[in-house]
Amino acid sequence: MSRRRHDRWLLIRLAAQNVGRRRLRAIFLGVAVMLGVGIGFASFVAGWALRDGMARSFSRMGADLLVVPRATLVNITASLLTVQPTDETLPADLAQRIAAIAGVAQVAPQRIVPALVEGHNVNLIAFDPPQDFSVQSWVEARQAEPLEGLIAGAALSARLGETLSVCGMPMRVSARLGKTGVGPFDESYFLTFAALADIVSFCRTSDARAAAKPAPAKVDDVPAIDDMRHGDANVCSGDLPLDRVSAFLLQLSPGAKMEDVKFGLAQLADAKIVEGNGVLTSSRQALSTLLIGMAAFTAFQLIALLILVSLLFSAIVQERYREVGLLRAMGAQPNQVMTIILAEAAVITELGGLAGLGFGAAVLLTFARSLGFYFALLGVPFSWPPAAVLQIGAVLAIVFSAVLGLVGAFLPAWRVRRMAPYALIQAEGR
Repeated sequence: MSRRRHDRWLLIRLAAQNVGRRRLRAIFLGVAVMLGVGIGFASFVAGWALRDGMARSFSRMGADLLVVPRATLVNITASLLTVQPTDETLPADLAQRIAAIAGVAQVAPQRIVPALVEGHNVNLIAFDPPQDFSVQSWVEARQAEPLEGLIAGAALSARLGETLSVCGMPMRVSARLGKTGVGPFDESYFLTFAALADIVSFCRTSDARAAAKPAPAKVDDVPAIDDMRHGDANVCSGDLPLDRVSAFLLQLSPGAKMEDVKFGLAQLADAKIVEGNGVLTSSRQALSTLLIGMAAFTAFQLIALLILVSLLFSAIVQERYREVGLLRAMGAQPNQVMTIILAEAAVITELGGLAGLGFGAAVLLTFARSLGFYFALLGVPFSWPPAAVLQIGAVLAIVFSAVLGLVGAFLPAWRVRRMAPYALIQAEGR
C-alpha cells in the first residue's frame, strides 16, 4: 500500500516538473483557464445578483391579472397593486382552479378586512407569504425573520417594534413598507392569514367572555372590549369567515399569452378579470429568456475553453512522443504515463482556476462600483448573493477547472497509452 502511494506521489512530482520545464506554455494555458473560469464565476454571481434585483423590481410592479368579485372596484395605477376595500369575497379554494390554468405561474390570495387599530378604523390586508409577490418586495425595514405580527404601510405612523392594539389584541409591528403612491396599499396594515385567524379567534373568545360577564368587577378580567366595539358589525367580528378572499393576484409564466389566460379565467363564476400594465407583463416575461440566454452564452464559452485545452494538450503530448516512449521502454506502465499527463493538466488548470477566482472577484467589484450603481438608479438593486452561495460558486469553479484539465487531456493521454514504446520512440517530435 505504501509502495503504491510512493509511486503515485512520484508521478505527481514528475508531472509538476514537466509543468516547470515549459513555463511559457503552461502560463499561456493557465491564463486561458483563468479568463474562462474568472468570467464564468463573475457571470454566475452577477447573474444571480441581477436576477434577484430584477425579480424584486418586477415584483414591485404588482400583478399581471387580478381575479376579484364582480362588484369589486379595482385600483389601477402604473402597476396593479391591490383592490379597493370591499365586503365582496370569493372562495379561497378557487386558487387551485386558477393555478391549474395554463400560463398562470403564481397565484397570491389577499383578504381585506376592516378593523380597529388603537381605536382607529383601518384595513388589514391578509396574505400568504410563500405565495406572495407584491407585499414583501416593498418591505424596507424589518425586525423578524420570517415576518410576524403587523406590517405597516408607508403612510401610517406606527414605529418599527411598537405594540398596537388590533381589535383589543396586542400585536407588534415587525416591518414597514416603502411608499408606493397607492392609497389602499400605503394606508393599510398587512399580516399573514394565520395572524388574521388568531385575531378572529381572539374576537370570538372576547365576545363570549363579554356575553358571560356583562358587568365584570375588574377590568383586568376582560380584554379591551372598548377597542373592539364599533357600529359596523363586520368590524372586529368573531364570525368572520376565514375561507374567503378578496382577490387573487396572478403572475403569468414566460411565453404565456394574456388572451389565452383570460379566456381560461372567464370560465370562473361570479369573478371579474382585470388586466394590468401589458408593457410590464412583457418585460417580466422577457426576464427569464434573458437569463437563459446569459447562461447559454457562459456554457458555450466554457465548451470553447474545453476544446482549446484539448487541442493544446494534443500538441503537448505529440511533441513528447519520444520522451513517453523512453519512459515506457524503461518500464513505466501505460496507466502511469496516462496519470502523468492527466496530473500535469490538472495542476495547470487548477492553478489557473485559483487565479480565475481572483480575476472574477476583481471583475465583480468593478461591476458593482460602476454598472451596479447605474442599475440601482434604474430601480434594479445589485445585492451580493449569500455567503453560502459565493462559497459554493468558488468551490465549483476550482473543481471545474481541475475537471476541465482532466477531460481536455484525457483523449490525448488515452491515445498515447495505446501506442507501443517503439512507435513512440520512432515518431518525429512535432
